[in-house]
Amino acid sequence: MSDIAAIASGYTQIKQQQVQEQAELAVLKKSMDIAQQGALQLLEGLTQTSVATTGANPSDNVGSMIDVRA
Repeated sequence: MSDIAAIASGYTQIKQQQVQEQAELAVLKKSMDIAQQGALQLLEGLTQTSVATTGANPSDNVGSMIDVRA
């Protein structure tokens, strides 16, 4: 009877570890998605700024634009 209890306990521990690993992986994926969205927003902001100043005399825009978004 002791062997069955030991096998059941080992199986339960393995399943708990698998569930924990799956949860950690889900959190990691979500944090990567959030980081990707932030990077895309930064790139879009850069693109919009560069489009607005393309063709203009660089000295005309120096000090005229301040990005205060965080």
